[in-house]
Amino acid sequence: MNVKKPFEEEAYVLIRKRKNFNKNYYYLSKKNNLKQAAKNLYSILRKIKRDGFKMVAVEKIQNKGIGKTINDRLNRASKY
Repeated sequence: MNVKKPFEEEAYVLIRKRKNFNKNYYYLSKKNNLKQAAKNLYSILRKIKRDGFKMVAVEKIQNKGIGKTINDRLNRASKY
């Protein structure tokens, strides 16, 4: 978590869409919307697994409001 630049072999989860696009970038929201990010979290994780990535890097997510919940879910998922 809190990664600024991922390795090539790992999926990179970003909170909002960027202009540059790589095959390993996955976006939780188009415009930094934490509610939309929370809604899309598990579907993005399933898509990453389907695409065959074994490691996931996550951009820093604000640790306030629903961002706390997103970070908690990612911490729990990282233990498996």
